Amino acid sequence: MNNLQEILLFPFRDQHSRAQFLIACAVMLAAFFIPILPTLVLMGYSVKIMRQIILEKKPPSLPAWQGSDWSEMLLDGLRLYGAQFVLMLPLFILMGCGMISMFGGSLGISALADESTSAIAPIGMLLMMIGFIFFGLFSVLSIPYSVILYGMLPHVAVKGTFQAAFEFNEWFPIFRKALGQFILGYVIIMAVSFVFAMIIQIAMITIILICIVPFIMIPFAAYQMLVMNAFFAQAYAFGRDALQTT
Repeated sequence: MNNLQEILLFPFRDQHSRAQFLIACAVMLAAFFIPILPTLVLMGYSVKIMRQIILEKKPPSLPAWQGSDWSEMLLDGLRLYGAQFVLMLPLFILMGCGMISMFGGSLGISALADESTSAIAPIGMLLMMIGFIFFGLFSVLSIPYSVILYGMLPHVAVKGTFQAAFEFNEWFPIFRKALGQFILGYVIIMAVSFVFAMIIQIAMITIILICIVPFIMIPFAAYQMLVMNAFFAQAYAFGRDALQTT
């Protein structure tokens, strides 16, 4: 991974970067009032950053919003979001099955209170156990599964097609070559998110600082998306170069 400080701070590198980041924050703010569309636009903007890093070999930087094709960014964001959503479906199904089983189990166990329905209580306990198993599988698989999918996102950005998400024979070897880079990027993003969560917790318990919570949540959400995709774009570029060399 290239200079970590360069990646973490590129949205604030100079006056131009700070101006573009403020626009990104405004787009993220709009997502609180307009469902989905602003988030898709910001994801499409992050696709432009990934293409700069992978195809143009540029260091992480924020392209100008002025003059950008917003409809193209919307389509790019929709591809990225759709690909991520479809490939995350197995995890969603696991979580959904766990919730249904836990709900059914709680209803079955509550039948113990009535003698006429107490016979179904063992079924409730069984469903509760199955729910715990589903949630356990979700907990165990969610992190490695998510890290693998992050290897797919830059591939979709580069190819510019939804079908690229399912070209496993193309993007997975790249991911495997840069496995350490992807894991490092994930760990750093999680660490930054943890620090931010601690700051929010401290602010929430103080009367004065609680007022600034909305003003720091929006910039952080924009920052996290842009920096995270820059990390994974650099990891993808590293893996692709390593694969071509071998």
